[in-house]
Amino acid sequence: MAVFYKLAQNTITNSKTNGKWYAHTAIVGTVGLKQMADIIQRNCSMKRSDVTAVLTELPEVMRDLMQQGYRVDVEGLGAFKFQVYSQGTDSVSEFNAAKHIKRVKVIFQPETEYDKSSGTRPKYLTQGVTFADVNDLAAKAALDQKEEEEAGQQVEP
Repeated sequence: MAVFYKLAQNTITNSKTNGKWYAHTAIVGTVGLKQMADIIQRNCSMKRSDVTAVLTELPEVMRDLMQQGYRVDVEGLGAFKFQVYSQGTDSVSEFNAAKHIKRVKVIFQPETEYDKSSGTRPKYLTQGVTFADVNDLAAKAALDQKEEEEAGQQVEP
């Protein structure tokens, strides 16, 4: 399946690239925990309730481990760790974490696999990605709906 994109024009007036068109990822929906558990259940011997229980616990365990200073590696997916942003101080003794650390965010580092033929390390989740204009998806959906309506109107002999 393709990654859908839509085009958007840069409208920032003082930008060097004003007026140029760029591709932006087009999200066509959201898949939640229940839907993922259903898919996993179809692909393995676990029941959806078991999968849901494990997936529900995962964020809490990851948070706890990262708060203890660990980098959490989910094999096949990637690694998660915290990154902090702070104001600088003139000396070590001046630094106060509560005052100078301004925010923390989660950094995701996708899993990579070594490709011997090219000597590169492509990201596992993006291997085999193809692209399609999201307008093509809308056109296909409209065509499918029209075909369904026409099929429903046909009278059987």
